[in-house]
Amino acid sequence: MATTTHSASGLTTTLAHSDTTPLAGSFITGLIASLCCGGSLIFASMGLGAIYSALGMWRFIPQALAAGAITIVAINYLYYRRAAKPASVGAHALRAKMFISTAIGLVMMAGTFIFLEWLNHAVINADRFLARPEFSQALIKGVPNVELVYVGATFFALVLLWALPFPRASAAAHDDDWMKRAARVAVFGATTLLVIGVVVDGSSKFGAPTAGHEARAGSHGAPSSGGQHGKAH
Repeated sequence: MATTTHSASGLTTTLAHSDTTPLAGSFITGLIASLCCGGSLIFASMGLGAIYSALGMWRFIPQALAAGAITIVAINYLYYRRAAKPASVGAHALRAKMFISTAIGLVMMAGTFIFLEWLNHAVINADRFLARPEFSQALIKGVPNVELVYVGATFFALVLLWALPFPRASAAAHDDDWMKRAARVAVFGATTLLVIGVVVDGSSKFGAPTAGHEARAGSHGAPSSGGQHGKAH
């Protein structure tokens, strides 16, 4: 019990003294990345809904979330790595702040994305989307389960952050045995494969007509998932 209390107290202290620059950067990046799909609500309120819909951003949800996660990691890693170099004694505390700030950015991105998707599909445009099982029968109504998988995958960024080299005291550096090095190599390998997969998936969508789904929807009566998604956005 005492250990748990001490850990909670240490986490609270670390969070209270977190640097505002990377925290704000993580927060803003998470917010921007979350607008890849649900942002249609915001753009529509500014009279730019047609332009946003024409861009077909709803097709690039995995790419937007992946770019947001990588950017959040980069912001925090570069900031805290530079801060740790002249103060290696406090590197452990800085590393803890780095993880907390990154986690906040990822939670912000995930929470905002899910909220906007739910608001758009299950509240504002419920009559269009909830007639389809992938929206009405999802774990979170209005947010297809595959999108929840995309959101969950962004938290792999914390594992990537762990694998990145960070300044440490010389004594701690010797503790980095072969198992940890192998784990880091495995993380970098998995990250590379994920990035390649996301890029290939995204490149296959460039140039694809955004209105084609709507035309098919009109001719068949029941719109396809992608067409209905894009149509409302």
